[in-house]
Amino acid sequence: MLSAVAVPAQALETELNLNTYLAGSLRYLESDFETGEDQFEGTNNASRLSLKGSVKNDYARLFGVYDRGLRNDKAGIEPERQIYLGVDTAYGQLLAGKKASEYRLSGERLDPFYDTSVAGFNGRAQSEGASYGLSNLSNGYSRNMIGYSTPNLYDQLRLNAAVFLNDKDAPNDEMDYSAGGSLTVPGLVEGTQATVGAQYLKIENVAAFAAGDAGRNELLAVAGSPGVSTSYRAYAAYTAPRYSLGVSFENVDVASEPDARRYYYLAGTYALSETLRLAGSFGYLDFKPGSPELSGQGYSLGLFRKLNANTNAYLAARQVSLDTGGDSSSIAVGVSINFDVKLYPFSFGGGDDETAAE
Repeated sequence: MLSAVAVPAQALETELNLNTYLAGSLRYLESDFETGEDQFEGTNNASRLSLKGSVKNDYARLFGVYDRGLRNDKAGIEPERQIYLGVDTAYGQLLAGKKASEYRLSGERLDPFYDTSVAGFNGRAQSEGASYGLSNLSNGYSRNMIGYSTPNLYDQLRLNAAVFLNDKDAPNDEMDYSAGGSLTVPGLVEGTQATVGAQYLKIENVAAFAAGDAGRNELLAVAGSPGVSTSYRAYAAYTAPRYSLGVSFENVDVASEPDARRYYYLAGTYALSETLRLAGSFGYLDFKPGSPELSGQGYSLGLFRKLNANTNAYLAARQVSLDTGGDSSSIAVGVSINFDVKLYPFSFGGGDDETAAE
C-alpha cells in the first residue's frame, strides 16, 4: 500500500520599499585655498532615492537595493550610488554589486558630521562624505564587490571579507580585497556597550581617485582609492543612552609615496534633551613629504535637532588648519527629511537609516 504525505509549501513574504532622503544646507565658507568658492553656498547633502525589495521565508531572505542620488551641485559625484543583491541566512550575509565597503562604513559610523556641509576629508569644502581625520577610503561606493559577513558569533563577534573585481583593461585589471571584524561587549553600566574593530584593505589597481573626474574614477573598483596601497583602520566606540564616543586610526601606505599616511579621528555626542544632541570631533593628519600636502588638524562642533519623526536640522561649524599654511572655516545650517513608502504591502512612515547599513 502506497501513501503520500503532503508537505505544505513554505510561505514567502515579499516587500518593496521606497526610501526618500532629502537634505540641503546653507554654508558660509572662508578658505585660504578655495578662492573660487562662494562665501555663501547652498548645497545638496546626499539627497537620494532608494528602492529596496526582498523575498523571505523561514530560512533565507533574498534582497536587492537600487540607490540613486538626486541632482548634486558638486562635480564628479556619481548619480548611481548603490546597486546590489544579497542573501541573508543563519550562516551570514552574502552581497554582490556596487555598495559601501566595510572599510568605509567602519569610519562613517563614527562620524556625526557625515554628509553635512562641514565635512571634508581633505580640509576643503564638501557637500557630503567624511570629516577631516578620516581618509578618502571612507567615501564613495565600491564597484564589483563580492562580500561576506558572518552572523553575530556568540552575540558579540562579527567578521567580514570582500573582493573587488576590476574589469577594466590592464593595468587596471588587478583584484583588490579586504577583511576585518568587530567585537561588541556590554559596557560598565547597564544600557551601554563597547565596540572594538579593525579593517584591512589591499589595493592592487594602479588607478587613483581624482576629485571631479568621474571618467577616471570609473577605473577604480574601491571608492576613494589612492592607487596601489595597503591600508588598515583600528577603531573603538562606546555608546550609552545619552552619549557616545568614537576613535579611529588609519595607516594608508601608498606604494608611490615614501612614507605611510596616518589619520587620527576622535568624535563624541551628548544628548542635551530627547530631541537635541551636541556633537564634536577632532581630526589630525600626519603626511610626510612626497604625499599630498594635507597634514594638519581640524575641529568640528554642532547641534543636531530632531524636529519630528521624519525631519532633522543642524547647525555646525568646522575649522581646519593645514601645516602648509592654509586655513578653512565654515559654518552651516541644514535640514533633512527622511521617509519611507512601503509599496508592497503598502504603508507610509518615517525613514530608515542609510541604505548602506542593509
